[in-house]
This record gives sequence, C-alpha cells and structure tokens, in this order.
Amino acid sequence: MKLNHRIVAGSIGAALLLAPTAAFADNTPAPTTSTSAAPTTTAKPSATDKAAYKAALAAYRVALKAWQDARNTAFAAYKASIVTYRAAITANSTSLKQIDATFNAAVEAAKSAYNTAVTGTTTAAARQVALNTRVAAVAAATNARAAAIAALPTLPPKPVAPTVAPRPTAPVKP
Repeated sequence: MKLNHRIVAGSIGAALLLAPTAAFADNTPAPTTSTSAAPTTTAKPSATDKAAYKAALAAYRVALKAWQDARNTAFAAYKASIVTYRAAITANSTSLKQIDATFNAAVEAAKSAYNTAVTGTTTAAARQVALNTRVAAVAAATNARAAAIAALPTLPPKPVAPTVAPRPTAPVKP
C-alpha cells in the first residue's frame, strides 16, 4: 500500500515539474517600431518665466526655512515635555517604592512582635491578645499606606507628539 502512494506522489511531482509553463506566460504585445516618429521639441523658457521661477524659488526657500523652524521648535518642546513626564513617572514610582517599603517594614515588625509574644506564652488568652495586636498593627499599616498613596500627586497625561504642517512644495522649473 505504501508503494502505491509513493508511485502516485512521484508521478504527480514529475508532472508538476515537467509541465509546460507557457499557459502562465504574460501576454504582452511585441514592441513595434515606428518609422514616422515626430521629434519632440521643447520651447526654451522666456526671461519672464525664469524671473518668475527665481522669485517663486526664493519664496519657497523662505517658506521651507519657516517650516523647518516651526517643526524643530515643536519637536524641541515635545522632547522637553517628555523629559518632564518621565521625571514625574520616576518620582511617582520612587514614592510608591518607599511607601511599600515602609508598609512591609511595619508588617514585618508586627509579625516579629507576634512571634516573640507567642514564643514564651502558653495560654490561649495571651496568644489571642498577641494576635489581636498584630492584626491591629497590620490594619494601621494598611490604612497609612492607603493614605500615603492617596496623597501622591496625580500623574500628568503623556504628551502627544506634535502635528506639523506638510512641507511646502517646490516650484516647478520652467
């Protein structure tokens, strides 16, 4: 059974490789030669055309310089606002890390105080008092952490890249 599959696959592969590809050729017409080609002549630009072009070119250069200055000013302001935005993000991240470190230190202190109190105590009432003290300390630390996070300044919105007017178009040479 496997031999039959191999024979069929081989014959299909051979048919695909040896098939003529003329059916897929592009039907483009053959180039024709024309014996009566008319010579193309371009009229020389007049002095007024040249003067108008020079004036338009000067105006284009002024407009291009103004466009470049406006674009550069807009992108410089954008870069400055990005630096300010990143500084605000970094300050917020640093503040959050400090708040979390303070919270974790308070929770660790409550845990170690509980473990110290429980280690020497054998009565259930003393353990319950130590547990209540630990829960109250963790709750106080949680409330202090929430208040500190709420007191953080709000983050500024990310600056939007400036949209610059399209580049002026150069005049057409006559």
